[in-house]
Amino acid sequence: MIRPLRQRHRRIVITLAIILPAAFVLGIVARRPIPITEHLPSELTTTPQTWESIEWQRGDLFPKFPIQVRLWREHLGAGKLAVSLSAAKNFVKPDLLVYWSAGSQNITDALPANAILLGAFSSSQLLLPAAVDNSEGCLILFSLADNEIVDVTKPMRLNPSTR
Repeated sequence: MIRPLRQRHRRIVITLAIILPAAFVLGIVARRPIPITEHLPSELTTTPQTWESIEWQRGDLFPKFPIQVRLWREHLGAGKLAVSLSAAKNFVKPDLLVYWSAGSQNITDALPANAILLGAFSSSQLLLPAAVDNSEGCLILFSLADNEIVDVTKPMRLNPSTR
């Protein structure tokens, strides 16, 4: 009874020893070539934004951590707004995202439904949507890895009169 099983096992192993390398080589040969392009389509490229002036700079907006917040304007006195955040090197939070929430509601454990994702904390400048200009709200730091709100700014208005 053992001898027929050993003979069957030997035939299967010999067959696999021939078929598997042949299948591997055929798979490599049948692969499509990797597409190579000189330039990315315009939908996938981002043009670097130039921000000419700082509207204001504050370090007292976040109550828990000393985070420096700068409000940038595309052109002096006009144009789109962007915000940049910087902190000390010992401020390390995993997967930190920045949100904007309109209104002055009390934010505790969960992100509000009206929160707008601005981008990663490590980004140089985060473009603000047009709806944010001259509206009161707050910036929210949210750790995606810990699924928790790290810190929330005091209610503020993002316009030049906030200096």
